[in-house]
Amino acid sequence: MSKRFDYNDNKDELVEKILKHKDTIKTPYNLPYELSETYKIARILDELLMDYFRINTGRISTVNSYEYKIDKILKIFKQETLTSLGKEKEKFRQVNYQTKKRFKNIFEFSKSENLYLSNMYTRFISEKLGHKFEEIANLSNKVYLPDQELGIKLKGIDLIIYDQGLIKYTQLKTKKDTLTGSQKERSIQELSIHPYSIFAAALNMGNSLTISKKAVEDYNIELLIGESFWSLIDLDYDLILNKISKIIRELDKELY
Repeated sequence: MSKRFDYNDNKDELVEKILKHKDTIKTPYNLPYELSETYKIARILDELLMDYFRINTGRISTVNSYEYKIDKILKIFKQETLTSLGKEKEKFRQVNYQTKKRFKNIFEFSKSENLYLSNMYTRFISEKLGHKFEEIANLSNKVYLPDQELGIKLKGIDLIIYDQGLIKYTQLKTKKDTLTGSQKERSIQELSIHPYSIFAAALNMGNSLTISKKAVEDYNIELLIGESFWSLIDLDYDLILNKISKIIRELDKELY
């Protein structure tokens, strides 16, 4: 990544220079103001990442090497989940019902621990899992996470993918219907400011995709679901799915 800036592998220096040079980038006249910073930084990253990917995509990763890393990511996920939800369970059990006047719902009022905590469990696990999908994707030599690598957050972008010589800015959701209907236009707008972009669902599950092919056909936005997403970055969808399923079953046994 030294073609434009010589930073001697110093990421802090690279970030400083990116932020310094971003204002030299001209933005389209119709670009929403809230996306201008992301647009400027992304156009600098376009060139820098092209060099980065040309070097890194030549490195070969075996299934065994990334399988071990997936196991490590999911082991941490399980530990974090049990710790956080264990605290919520203790909090529920310590409630003094003789003095408590307000209740979140009928399950809390009824002291129904499992029913009360179940919704919290599934919401927490689903949200946490979304972040772990990004970590797993980052095991690929074709993926770059600007937030993790540089501490730079690009609005509406979770990861950047290198595909056949193109830099593709990607928004990754857990499953097909994670995105609500009201969020659809915002996602399209966030992705459409880039020359090439992807809206992806990590799991081929849920109801139909909120964003249709017709809605994005004029913006160079690809729609990738499950296998088509993971195969693009050379990772095995079935392997990932089976490993996550195993962890979910383990959590189910330990939480209840």
